[in-house]
Amino acid sequence: MSLGSDLTAARELAGLTLQQVADSTRIRRTVIERIEADDFSLCGGDVYARGHVRTISKVVGADPDAMVAEFERLHAPHPPTAAEVFEAETAAPAERRGANWTAAMAAALVVVVAIVGFQMFRGGSGAPVAGTQSSQPAATTSPPVSSGPSTSAPSTTPSRTPSAPAVQPTGSALATTGVTVVLSVTDHVSWVSVKGSKGNSLFEGLVQPGTTKTFTDKSRVSLVIGRAGSVTLKVNGKNLGTPGSGAQVVRLSFGPGDPASG
Repeated sequence: MSLGSDLTAARELAGLTLQQVADSTRIRRTVIERIEADDFSLCGGDVYARGHVRTISKVVGADPDAMVAEFERLHAPHPPTAAEVFEAETAAPAERRGANWTAAMAAALVVVVAIVGFQMFRGGSGAPVAGTQSSQPAATTSPPVSSGPSTSAPSTTPSRTPSAPAVQPTGSALATTGVTVVLSVTDHVSWVSVKGSKGNSLFEGLVQPGTTKTFTDKSRVSLVIGRAGSVTLKVNGKNLGTPGSGAQVVRLSFGPGDPASG
């Protein structure tokens, strides 16, 4: 078994086609086909390949961490061979000897230039002869004169009066907002993706038969159901029944109030 064959087996077990996985992951179908054949050349690099493997694993119900770890193991950089290390060591001494002679000559030239520059600087600097005193008087500094204690006017900033507390909405107003979706899976495993009004993920993965999940949001709940014939929905207390048939993939979105208005 390989990484690609493991992803293929997980997809077939979940009852999903390549096109359904492509629609759910937004990854091109041709890229998914090549990944299942252990060919990652269309991914655009290892970083994108890891992201594709993780995303596809979530959709088909495989362990994303285990699949990414297998990809890392297969594409880890190989250590250098003994022959490559030997060739690098034998070529290094000659290069180092040439570089050392050049560095020594450059250092000697720098020292000579520094000595000549220092001698020229001493000869033309016009430094005073030892034993003579400079005729320019030293600058004297007088202590700062204090202007006396400062008299600052008292602060006249008026005190702020506390604002009245905001009026909280009543319980009846809160009860009429928001949307609640209850999803139940009947006879076959189904892949489900649920997002909130801000695009945040509320759930993504496989739901086993006999399982019921509840999703809530303030303004909108959007669903992608991979096997609509095995799912029943109840939205805002209203039973909608089965949203599709067989392995049909459906996309639904509901808001507050009557489900028909969502």
